Amino acid sequence: MNGSRATGKSLYIAVLVKQLDQLMAKMNSTVEFADPRTRENYTDIYEKPLYESRGLMPPTPSAITDSSYQREPLIFSLGILNGARRFLVIRDVAGEDMERPPADTTPLQFLANADAVFFMFDPMAVPEIRAKLQDLIPTQRQLGGDPHTVLGNLMNIIGAATPRLAVILSKFDAMHELRNVEDVDWQSIMSNSGAAFLRDPSLESAEYQQDDGELLHEEVRSLLHKLNAGRLVLSLENPHSGKAIPYRFFAVSALGEAPRGESVHPRGIAPFRCLDPAKWVLSLTGAI
Repeated sequence: MNGSRATGKSLYIAVLVKQLDQLMAKMNSTVEFADPRTRENYTDIYEKPLYESRGLMPPTPSAITDSSYQREPLIFSLGILNGARRFLVIRDVAGEDMERPPADTTPLQFLANADAVFFMFDPMAVPEIRAKLQDLIPTQRQLGGDPHTVLGNLMNIIGAATPRLAVILSKFDAMHELRNVEDVDWQSIMSNSGAAFLRDPSLESAEYQQDDGELLHEEVRSLLHKLNAGRLVLSLENPHSGKAIPYRFFAVSALGEAPRGESVHPRGIAPFRCLDPAKWVLSLTGAI
């Protein structure tokens, strides 16, 4: 997991594990904790604050602090899939460490060896979007650093490696609210009933739907240009290293609606397309 502060990485992890359990049920399997530390960390740090206390977890601590629980990965067993036992290993990286990488990046070198890096982009980091939505959703109390800068830091850390890169437009429920602003362009874009970013078929099938994924990829790519994040797109299409990285764009909302202060919305948690990036990677690695 990668991206600036306050992009929703930890919330996404909490919700993704629950969604994966529903996906595995379609494949006659379950998600199990692979070791006691994973059970303890997921339960105490991710599950209880969100699903029991109905609140938001605190920011992920820097990897160089004594309280850095994420130095140990979360390891989940997915059971026997396609004739082999499969494991999903998740590393939650503090946005602070990606905005201002430490002088010694050794604790982050695992990024170069990952099957995939999930890079999250918060649309509320765009001043124009925040201004348009200020009367429609609660004000976001924390905002992370510049996504393009953070992506550049990520590219520097992974060096010549080419892990798959899922570029995820997070908190997409905020984008859905643009249907209600007094802006003809955004109303038209976000009210397109045929758009992939307005539907969620991720639990309809255990397989990753390539056609749907490619359509969503192109739609999110266009949205990023509209959000003045064209430099981020260009840095992926024409990386300075000269070495192409396989990437795909996604749109997710872990909660489904903006939180109210430090609590989830009274209507509860309604994940949107959270499984897509994981299904993409699991399909490419032969797990599903």
